[in-house]
Amino acid sequence: GLRVVREEEDDDDDACRLSVRDDSCANGTHRTPQRARRGVVCSVVVVMFQIATLEDGAVKVPPANLGKSTLEAVTQELESLYVDKILPECGGMCVTLYEITKITGGTVLAGEGCVCFEVTFRVVIFKPFIGEVLEGTLTSADRYGANVSIGFFGDIFIPARMMQDPSDYDESEKVWVWNYNGERLFLDEGKKVRVKVAQVKFPTHPKTAEELENLIPESGAKSDGSFAPMVVIADINLDGLGSCSWWDDDAALVEH
Repeated sequence: GLRVVREEEDDDDDACRLSVRDDSCANGTHRTPQRARRGVVCSVVVVMFQIATLEDGAVKVPPANLGKSTLEAVTQELESLYVDKILPECGGMCVTLYEITKITGGTVLAGEGCVCFEVTFRVVIFKPFIGEVLEGTLTSADRYGANVSIGFFGDIFIPARMMQDPSDYDESEKVWVWNYNGERLFLDEGKKVRVKVAQVKFPTHPKTAEELENLIPESGAKSDGSFAPMVVIADINLDGLGSCSWWDDDAALVEH
């Protein structure tokens, strides 16, 4: 079985994260988009990774791969088992296999033809922290909120209560609108957005189709009807958050 041996933050800035200075208000009051375009820079952490050391005492190499080197065959199995998978015990999603540090065993399983190894290895985990600011693309929206993708991870959800205040959902346009001082600022699908991580959840997988149908987005329901085993709940009700076009220096505030 899988065992988490150790977790560590990746100190490689190129592989780990990008930070820019934070000149935003500390008092929680909203800064106008006009003032934002005159030089306010929101703190943005593109993404945070951690490296976790894991042990799996039962990595099975099938007969079809026994002609490969042990390292190659075990690497293939580990990537199949863990890469792009949610690992609640690590608090995130496995992005890639970092390195294999130890392979022992090599027991042939009677009746299966597989060779079983005990493996210690390190993986890169996408593990966003509370308060982290991510930049992604708005992929869909409904009256419950909006969904954001950062490319390799697409289960970021902005609940209605965490939209810029005051906001409302335009049913005819299928878009969230921030009503700012008489201006209607649209949170358009396909546009770049900045969000702040409020919570990371690992919902319990529904046991029946009926349970899945009754789920809400914050509990793992996806717009396509499938289930998300990891959901990042995000907030945009702060200065510099929401549509990047509202705040970027060269953006012009235009109606939808």
